[in-house]
Amino acid sequence: MYYRNRGSARIILAGGGLLSLLVVVVIISYMSGESAKTSIETKQRVEETIKEKIQKPLDERGRMYSKMTEGSFDVILEDVGPHEEDVIKAVRSLMKVGLKEAQDIVHSADGTILTGLTKIEAENAKRQLEQAGATAKIDKRRD
Repeated sequence: MYYRNRGSARIILAGGGLLSLLVVVVIISYMSGESAKTSIETKQRVEETIKEKIQKPLDERGRMYSKMTEGSFDVILEDVGPHEEDVIKAVRSLMKVGLKEAQDIVHSADGTILTGLTKIEAENAKRQLEQAGATAKIDKRRD
């Protein structure tokens, strides 16, 4: 925590949020008697910093996320493995079906468990099946 005394006012910065930074800059500008022009310039510098330090990285993360979520994927169960009960529990959890339906799905000849998922969802489902002891793969749909 950072304390700064300025005349009779006490300014506390906690966490360093940019909104609080902007408020502090305006308060300090007012208390120090800066002109309106200097205050506007300071505000513009703060806004440019916000755009440069926060908005650009957020835009890049958004582009990366959209690349990871585009498309449609299927999760295919290749082998149940030695822990069939755990795999059935995982299928029940993933598909939100009853015990009998999950057993039928696990024992069916068609190994496709889930369809139409994003890449992230498919990877999470595959990870859950593998943690239960099964062998699974992700296949890109060709709609």
